[in-house]
Amino acid sequence: MKKFERRFASWEEYEQEFETNLKNFGMFLPEVSSVAMREKIELQIWLPGAGTPVPAKAEVVAIFPDGSALSLESGTEVIRILKEKEQELKAEPIKAMNQGREEETEPVPEKALESNQELEEDEEEIEKKLGFSSLDYSNLFQAVRRLSKLERIALAKRGNRKALSILIQEGDRTLFRFIIQNPHLSTVEVLQLLKHPSLPMDIIQELVRNSSWLQNEEVRFQIVIHPKTPLPTALGLLPGLNQRQLGQISKSKHIKYQIKNSALKLLIQRQSGQDS
Repeated sequence: MKKFERRFASWEEYEQEFETNLKNFGMFLPEVSSVAMREKIELQIWLPGAGTPVPAKAEVVAIFPDGSALSLESGTEVIRILKEKEQELKAEPIKAMNQGREEETEPVPEKALESNQELEEDEEEIEKKLGFSSLDYSNLFQAVRRLSKLERIALAKRGNRKALSILIQEGDRTLFRFIIQNPHLSTVEVLQLLKHPSLPMDIIQELVRNSSWLQNEEVRFQIVIHPKTPLPTALGLLPGLNQRQLGQISKSKHIKYQIKNSALKLLIQRQSGQDS
């Protein structure tokens, strides 16, 4: 039985593969076409930063010029092991960060967060406290990290674009819904949000409901290709993409096949219209 490896260089790459194939007990093996249809193979799946792989067995169900599609045997068990390993790997940096802090802050109930008077800080007070005008970007990053949860929420709702960029980079999903309420939010920060593979579906839907964001073709493109975007939403936005974007989608290995097929059909229609 032939043996192959699938190594994921980043969590974004892994999460895209999970949404596209793994959750349906499948996997795409890039650059591997030296197999036969229905051939059984052994597979080692390496998650980002893992010291050991997750073993699996699979059957080849399709062969393409750029790789092969696999169907995992005992898929439920493989997914369970992958999930456990993912949680373990992602917990390690969090534990290390918490150990380096002098004191822990307890989570605050959502209702208490919204009602607390600290949320009433206006933009000038927040900027004065952090010293946006005098700090360079690296110092500002450290200043934001020292803020309490309540102060971060206030900053997410009223801070300037530089602060929003830092909060988005930190990836605290509980702040995303406050960030999209910020009056300073621009297309740059919206695109930054959409680069997060774990961006919640409700945030994506909120962005879609804002017609001003959808006027930007790059925003439309990023929403279509985001793994958390509902399929009907993605398909509905496809006609608003340009030919270059449709071509990228039709060739992607990490996008739902329904979206890829629809993008390819649209691309062919437009090219045929130009030729006629």
